[in-house]
Amino acid sequence: QLARMAEVSLAQATCKFIDECPTPFHLCAETGALLKAAGFTEIAEDGAWRPLLKPGGSYFYTRAGTTLVAFHVGAAFEAGNGINVVGGHTDSPVLKLKPSSKKSAHGYLQLNVETYGGGLWHTWFDRELTLAGSVIVKQADGSFARRLLFVRRPLMRVPSLCIHLRTAEEREKFAPNKETH
Repeated sequence: QLARMAEVSLAQATCKFIDECPTPFHLCAETGALLKAAGFTEIAEDGAWRPLLKPGGSYFYTRAGTTLVAFHVGAAFEAGNGINVVGGHTDSPVLKLKPSSKKSAHGYLQLNVETYGGGLWHTWFDRELTLAGSVIVKQADGSFARRLLFVRRPLMRVPSLCIHLRTAEEREKFAPNKETH
């Protein structure tokens, strides 16, 4: 019974983590916080590592807010005795807002987006979508800072023609124009 409870707890924690990470920006921030809580030290990718890295130490760095690299230096590490590397992929297909994204047509406010990744784009139609990512904001002192954005409610949808108004051939060949749809 305890093993089953542990499995459920792990599954719930995993679902919570996934829900909190809608973009690579969010994933890197959330993972960085988890690594710090687990005793990892954040370092600068372009900094001098030699004085920082110690046998038995755990470290991580991020690049552009979308890439995270974490590693542990073995307690018996000596230069030349090799390393092990494990990698993962953090991005997935998304609709990205274009820099000049606001437009109007047919009486609706629209957002101009571009596809990123090899999405199954037909599955994105007629679903409630939200907005998440990284934005640059101007501070009171005139400087700029990156902030994470995650609107946790439906804001938009990509509409399609009702299925009963399309022929069987049109349904089978459905291939949206990624630039104008």
